Amino acid sequence: MIGDTMLHSLVYMSSAVDRFDDDELEAVLAYARDRNSADGLSGLLVHRSGRFMQLLEGPYDAVMATYRRILEDDRHGDVSLLVEESIHTRRFPDWTMAFDRSADTDLPEGFSGFLGAGDTSADGSRARELLRWFRNHPLADPTAAAGKHRREQD
Repeated sequence: MIGDTMLHSLVYMSSAVDRFDDDELEAVLAYARDRNSADGLSGLLVHRSGRFMQLLEGPYDAVMATYRRILEDDRHGDVSLLVEESIHTRRFPDWTMAFDRSADTDLPEGFSGFLGAGDTSADGSRARELLRWFRNHPLADPTAAAGKHRREQD
């Protein structure tokens, strides 16, 4: 079982250098679950239109080592650290991935409908608020932001 003492949390956002299809996203999820479980990490990885936002939580050294690997991963571009903080309790004890896809498609095991269904948690932390922002804000969706920019120029 993953312990809950002396925990660290961080949230970052990045852009995929190349687009991921559904099979590739499922492979990322499987790898992340295995690696993060072995490292004592939990969290939430959200993907939408080529953008990722991830909350990592667990022992400080494991969180920071994982973040360093992400910074060095050439599949990620524009990596931005958004929140880093010490926490007492895990917000996402089960590793899941929210993924934006059509409503008529069943989500694979381990995926979450966070983006489509919304978030009913009462957690008002900065990390949780960032995840809510990612779900709702057009800047988190480069295709929506580009469309808005084109409409503003017309």
